[in-house]
Amino acid sequence: MDLGIAGKVALVSGGSRGVGRKAAELFAADGCKVAVVARGKEALDEAVAAIRANGGEAIGVAADLTVEADVLRAVAETTEAFGPPDIVVSNVHGPGPASFDDLTDENLVDAFRRMTISLVYIARACLPHMKEQGWGRLVNVGSGAAKEPPAGLRHMLANCTRAAAVALNKSMANELGKFGITVNTVATGWIGTERMHEYVNKVAAERSIAPEQVLGTVTADIPAGRVGRPEEEASLVVYLASDLGGYINGEFINVDGGSHRSAF
Repeated sequence: MDLGIAGKVALVSGGSRGVGRKAAELFAADGCKVAVVARGKEALDEAVAAIRANGGEAIGVAADLTVEADVLRAVAETTEAFGPPDIVVSNVHGPGPASFDDLTDENLVDAFRRMTISLVYIARACLPHMKEQGWGRLVNVGSGAAKEPPAGLRHMLANCTRAAAVALNKSMANELGKFGITVNTVATGWIGTERMHEYVNKVAAERSIAPEQVLGTVTADIPAGRVGRPEEEASLVVYLASDLGGYINGEFINVDGGSHRSAF
């Protein structure tokens, strides 16, 4: 299947691990020039080397996309190497666990900056080029918890600020569609990334049980009976960024094995 994105410039944040890394690899395999953006240089260098080893074009940019100066530098370095980004995948690390009693002005502002303001920063930097050429793709790797916060998990900071990000993306889609720009959210469920396994191990240690027991409880609630593979979510990210995905706009799409309870 020709996705029509060969030669496009894709900037993928959080691209050194998990779903972000797999998306970066798939973009490169489809002929995109890829800027992999992440905070940790060692993992970043490894991701870029893997793409190049498979014949892809990629650069790495060590940057924190919750800091506007870093965003501007990442876009500038991408533009210098390949040209301005045509495709942007926003995949920023979420805030830590918190219940209501843990909320403070400071951690709420930090969470909002991570989950929502970071999207404004990267869009503000990349939209002028996208508007000028009449084509652009903004894909946010979010979470199904933005719509259906799970009980029993202390993720109040992430849940409420991710929901704000979804509303931002939908509002942007309404404004930007006339320029040939789409804005969509991919809602992550339980995906078998390194970060997910770190979380499972942490919960297992807190409860003094085996990680397999934690995973068993998780998968028992998933109709598919398993956690997802990073490439299963990453392939949707790439499709939404393609020419063929051009009529999908303003959507919130779950990738969760059917665990989302609502029919809509």
